[in-house]
Amino acid sequence: MEEARDRAAGGRLSRLHAALMTPCDAEENISHPCLRRLVAHVRGLGIDGLYVGGSTGEGLLHSVAERIATFETVADAAGDAARIGHVGAISTRDASALARACAALGYDAVSAIPPIYFPHRKDAILGYYQDILSAAAGTPLIVYNIPAMSGVSFSLDDLGRLLELPGVAGIKQTSADMYQMEQLARAFPHKVLLNGYDEMLLAGLAMGAGGGVGSTYNILGDAYLEMAGMLAGGRPDAARAIQSRCNAVIDELVRAGVFPGLKYILHRMGVIATPVCRRPLATLAPATCAALDRIADRLAAAQSAAGDGKETRG
Repeated sequence: MEEARDRAAGGRLSRLHAALMTPCDAEENISHPCLRRLVAHVRGLGIDGLYVGGSTGEGLLHSVAERIATFETVADAAGDAARIGHVGAISTRDASALARACAALGYDAVSAIPPIYFPHRKDAILGYYQDILSAAAGTPLIVYNIPAMSGVSFSLDDLGRLLELPGVAGIKQTSADMYQMEQLARAFPHKVLLNGYDEMLLAGLAMGAGGGVGSTYNILGDAYLEMAGMLAGGRPDAARAIQSRCNAVIDELVRAGVFPGLKYILHRMGVIATPVCRRPLATLAPATCAALDRIADRLAAAQSAAGDGKETRG
């Protein structure tokens, strides 16, 4: 029965999910009108999965009340898109409150980084996920493995114990270890396996991931969808060429700072009103962003042309 539930969840969750930015106004308050525009923009790129309040969304810099309000806005704006709410927190109490909110809002799944900063035994981390599952009250959980940022390294056996918890539907695997990605796909074929590094999405899909969660899907979602289609259609060289084009954009974002850079591009494209990030994240100044300006102009032109083409065909 558990495997049947996993397969049912997989049909809804095994896709590409944009790790949504959380737009701010000039005073660093969350801008809900801009968040709605961003959801519409991402959906317009063809992305039909939304991962809300994760690292890209600056979730750990927001209060519990702010995070719940963000979940509410996305739930209202998302239409029929699959929704995963990131509920990870330093405290289990906060994570549980966020999981209850997502469950009440009808999210398809919750997800959570392991508890960070304080060192925890692996059995305590297991207990943290069990408490989140209890609070989620039947809403599936996607474990979030991101050792480079969480400071928690899971072995394959550790991940296996987490994936075997009743109610855990799968894992967001943000790791460069493609051997482990393949091992997970082979050992847990009925679980949702989502690639987390945008610059290695092609590799993750080739090694068994059924989808992905990505920051740059906010601006390049249509390209990643095309790439996945090329791979599935037996055209790996064409897929690799698209990955390379996306990675050229990622190179510039890494130089500028990925999250501030993405907000800057979305602002430059007119999707959000400001490029402001919640401090201590930096906000980029236009004088330093010539390369990002060129990317934003190119993307805006391409997406405008694509929209005109759809209207003509319609």
